[in-house]
Amino acid sequence: MYGAMGNSDNWEGEIDMDEKDEKRLQHIRGKIAQFKAQEKSFTARIKEKERKARTRRLIQNGALAEKYLECENFAPTEFEERLKEISKILKVTDDENGTARTDGKLQRNDGIPN
Repeated sequence: MYGAMGNSDNWEGEIDMDEKDEKRLQHIRGKIAQFKAQEKSFTARIKEKERKARTRRLIQNGALAEKYLECENFAPTEFEERLKEISKILKVTDDENGTARTDGKLQRNDGIPN
């Protein structure tokens, strides 16, 4: 008995892929591989930009902290100790002024806007 396509080598419902279909499928698979490579490259560029922006921000903030905290010649451990001291002072001052820290931002408790 002949199958759906009339070819006695195939069983009912099976469809032959001819050479043209195979080439088209290979072309599509090649395009998929290209798009995956482009996606990977694009993602890497985005991550690199984000890293560079973060590094720049950290350098700028560190330079400002050194300048205004007057600790340009401090070792990292000394700098950390200075920051801890300042943090304690800020916490005490915040508590005295009726402010509370949440999510790294000051919020006043006395009804006066920041």
